[in-house]
Amino acid sequence: MTMKVQRHFSIGELSKRTGVGVPTIRYYGDVGLLPEAARGPGGHRIFGEEHLKRLVFIRRSRELGFSQDDVRALLANADQRDAPCADVDRLAREHLEAVRQKIADLRALERALEGMVTACQGHVVEECSIIDALSSSSV
Repeated sequence: MTMKVQRHFSIGELSKRTGVGVPTIRYYGDVGLLPEAARGPGGHRIFGEEHLKRLVFIRRSRELGFSQDDVRALLANADQRDAPCADVDRLAREHLEAVRQKIADLRALERALEGMVTACQGHVVEECSIIDALSSSSV
């Protein structure tokens, strides 16, 4: 029988391996997203493989724009490997819809800015259509 050797990391090493800053790692521990780390003889934190995997999960979830509450819910589901994934699916679908709405909002913003820039004749500020558009109360 082969025993798997548990690797241990300092907070700095964990930061390097995951791309998550040290203050953020501490914060995730403080808010309960990352399990408490063991303490070494000098009181410094000692992290294991489970911290590394969980931190990568958190980082990736945040990169995809999931809120901290959503990440907490995703982690709770990930911790129950035999549970149905309906909640995970629901969260992902809701997030996808929010992303699509943001994209639509950004496209509308792009069109509005493009219209302002196109209307600009580049003369003096007094005649600037961009300044006029930004000063207008009709939104």
